[in-house]
Amino acid sequence: MPQKQYDDLTAGQWLMAYWFAHWHLARMPKATADDRLRRAVWCRDYCNRFAARWFVLALILLAVQNSPLGFLFVIRGLPVLIPLFLLTFAIAIGHLAWQLIAQKKAGPPEIDPPQDWDDDDRDN
Repeated sequence: MPQKQYDDLTAGQWLMAYWFAHWHLARMPKATADDRLRRAVWCRDYCNRFAARWFVLALILLAVQNSPLGFLFVIRGLPVLIPLFLLTFAIAIGHLAWQLIAQKKAGPPEIDPPQDWDDDDRDN
């Protein structure tokens, strides 16, 4: 039995699971309306994490291309990392769009009601 949730995955499967929300959504059932709602709730709650990973990668690519080491990533006078930056940025925007569409379908997340404070519990 695996120790962690993704121990039984190959390296390629783990990378796909880490970078793409679609990898997870493709493995969820979508036969009934309840299944589709469950998929939308999952996407609403987790697609922002995938978008954040892609935004960070895009910023790293841009920073490396604009750093003094950027000349290493120029082939025939064209910067190589800038098209990769645009691709990663577009994938991040795509994940955010999925989240917004899912939130429209599933509604906003439930928020716990406020809790009453007991003045006796304060540390003095």
